[in-house]
Amino acid sequence: MKEAFASGTYGLAGLIIFFVFFMGVLVWLYRPGMKQRYQKFGQIPLEDEKK
Repeated sequence: MKEAFASGTYGLAGLIIFFVFFMGVLVWLYRPGMKQRYQKFGQIPLEDEKK
């Protein structure tokens, strides 16, 4: 089992999977029209509590 985790093929496959996942997260975060939403979320800690 140890040889499977030390394999160059599995290491490269894992790297590619991680890279594709990372690029997907970046595309999802920086899609058009999200700037206003993120700015609104950034203001939440500064708002007064409304009870």
